[in-house]
Amino acid sequence: MSKICERCVMDDENTKIIFSESGICNYCTEALELKEKIWHNDENGKKELEEIIKNMKEKNKNKKYDCILGLSGGIDSCYTAYLLSKYKVRMLAVHIDAGWNTDISTQNIKLLCDKLGIELHIIKVDEKEMFDLQRAYFLAEVVNQDVPQDHIFFSYLYRFALKNGIKYFISGGNYSSESILPTCWGFDAMDGENLKDIHKKYGNSKLKNIKPLSFFEILIKIPYIDKLKKIRPLNYIDYDKAKAIQVLHDEIGFEYYGGKHCESIFTRLYQNYILPVKFGINKSKAHYSSLIVAGQLSREDALELLKQNEYTNNKELLESDINDFINKIGITREKFDEIMTDGIIRKHEDFKNYTKKRQFFRKIKKIFRFK
Repeated sequence: MSKICERCVMDDENTKIIFSESGICNYCTEALELKEKIWHNDENGKKELEEIIKNMKEKNKNKKYDCILGLSGGIDSCYTAYLLSKYKVRMLAVHIDAGWNTDISTQNIKLLCDKLGIELHIIKVDEKEMFDLQRAYFLAEVVNQDVPQDHIFFSYLYRFALKNGIKYFISGGNYSSESILPTCWGFDAMDGENLKDIHKKYGNSKLKNIKPLSFFEILIKIPYIDKLKKIRPLNYIDYDKAKAIQVLHDEIGFEYYGGKHCESIFTRLYQNYILPVKFGINKSKAHYSSLIVAGQLSREDALELLKQNEYTNNKELLESDINDFINKIGITREKFDEIMTDGIIRKHEDFKNYTKKRQFFRKIKKIFRFK
């Protein structure tokens, strides 16, 4: 039987967890230590956000847009757009369509932009290349199957922002629901070398239209040459996901899609089925633990929620998602079941990566004292 933290719901299954003598884990302890530094959810935070927006508007007063916002149709990005609209920010909302949209997410995006008068640009990813990339990751049997979407989506957003002269990138990322996530549960999604090597070994075709980001772009060009600034507005307000869902429902007609990142068919399947069944990782533990740290969920309620699994209990939906996945990436159901049960888990580090380059770059930054 696994040992569970006495304060949150993180346990010793597939995590590098450390418990104190009182049974408190390192994950929630570290998250709480960072809380005041990252999450400014008081009046001072509101003033900070107002100052950031004021400066952003001033620097872009002669441009068409103040910023670019990646809009997935999920609660975090939609509420971020809603929040910035209150400040009359001229944002360009960009939705990256990689062939996995749910009807709900598509509807949420349209409702939000129509209601708030936000300009929306939809970028259609080359599905053949994207599905081949995702096929490669599934056959490679590495834990972070979200890398193809996360990496390519940011690549498209970055290149689109550059093309349109936009220097501010707005993210719906936030402390309140994402403060805890063990590093051993994933891998750096921005590591283009890792992505290209996995695809080279397991992919069927070359990437011609999809352009992964290089080490130079990620660590040098974007922050120091292009000077793209990333802002997370939700870290400057008392962001409560449950309340945000209600506000968007009442004012926009927003429809909740049933779980974190479930606005995407692939991510819904990956996080609720592939990740726990093949890799033994239940990301809900990290999500609920983050909400506990934020003071938005009790430990008792979190433990009860972990006993439920509406997704896998919905056999019709699960089968539909599996069939959609195997048809798009081009494998048989037999191959899917084989990979899900073969017990093989490869490390991302087994493939080329820029971890050592990143470590060296950090040392250089420290020596020359630049941010």
